[in-house]
Amino acid sequence: MSRQISSTEMIQRAKAMQEDLRTWRRTIHRYPELTFTEQRTASLVTATLVDLGIETETEVAKTGVVGHIRGGDGPVIGLRADMDALPILEINGTEFDSTRPGIMHACGHDAHTAMLLGAATLLKDLAKESRLPGSVRLLFQPSEEAQDAEGKSGGMRMVEEGALQGLDAVFGLHVDSFHDVGYVATRPGPMMAAADKFDLVVTGSGGHAARPQSTIDPIALAAHVINAVHQVVSRRLDPTEHGVITIATIHGGTVDNVIPDAVTMTGTIRSFTPEARAVLHAELQRAASIVEPLGGRAEVTIFPGYPPTINDATATEHMLATMRDLLGAHHVADSELMMGAEDFSYMAQAAPGCFLRLGVHNPAWQEYYPVHRADFRLDEDALPIGAAALALTALRWMEDKR
Repeated sequence: MSRQISSTEMIQRAKAMQEDLRTWRRTIHRYPELTFTEQRTASLVTATLVDLGIETETEVAKTGVVGHIRGGDGPVIGLRADMDALPILEINGTEFDSTRPGIMHACGHDAHTAMLLGAATLLKDLAKESRLPGSVRLLFQPSEEAQDAEGKSGGMRMVEEGALQGLDAVFGLHVDSFHDVGYVATRPGPMMAAADKFDLVVTGSGGHAARPQSTIDPIALAAHVINAVHQVVSRRLDPTEHGVITIATIHGGTVDNVIPDAVTMTGTIRSFTPEARAVLHAELQRAASIVEPLGGRAEVTIFPGYPPTINDATATEHMLATMRDLLGAHHVADSELMMGAEDFSYMAQAAPGCFLRLGVHNPAWQEYYPVHRADFRLDEDALPIGAAALALTALRWMEDKR
């Protein structure tokens, strides 16, 4: 099948945009915005798309932007980038550090947004040249890192508001601090975990710390619960499944001579399949009930979070083949399973999807700078690679499926 553009030409076009990509990324980085407050970022995105002549919708999923690039009558492909930052105080000391103390793009969403703007530029140019056999929907999503008061993230809201209706496939990417620039990774099936939160309250009856026999000590009971919870994965979950239950906080008592009435614990539950998720939820409840024969009570409240990110087999093989063409087979790897969660998972439920890990580590650096750290950083040479990866993946799907 003849191709509209070679992978070599696509990467050359993307590299010619390096200064624009860097400028977009650094501008967004200087002015980070938290969940559902991304007005300035959305304005930059909207202005850039309008300048490119791309039809644009604003205030999608509150502060999101959707762009439409019209080509031929072939497939419609969605490309996604998230725009929100994290409540972290940056310590990098660069000329483009965050100007907003306590808020930082520590997860690379500034780069994701810049790369999707780059892909939009590449694809709009092809449309102008009558070399785009289908259409592209640009999904600039708010609020991946957190949810609003209704428990909804930007990805969930975009799906609910119909932003993914009619898509033949959807693709996204995320920077990866542990892969060098020029390397990418993904995998079919489950790739990132479901992430649920829980509150666990152990209740006894308090009293004087010198007379424990007159109390039902919730701190002692909590110790039994902790041991039981830590046996759920090893003893109750199928060993061929993957899962984690972590108790992350424990609060009980106020002074050293009083046994409290209750102890509160919070934590997270991670899993990759609906079956494992159900087992972990049920067994957490059962582990907490160990206090009942000892005279205590336990109440567990589970707050369902993002579902697992499950890559469609066909979409993943397509993206892998495209990346091998773009970067060379030895630069494309199978991703490991990751216990982190992503609300791209909702989009991958709405349309066949694939999520790509994009290497952003400079091999000359003496150490790694992982996401969600105050010193997170990335090599901006990855920006044109990400832009080309998104654009070429969309184009190749149109060519192959029309």
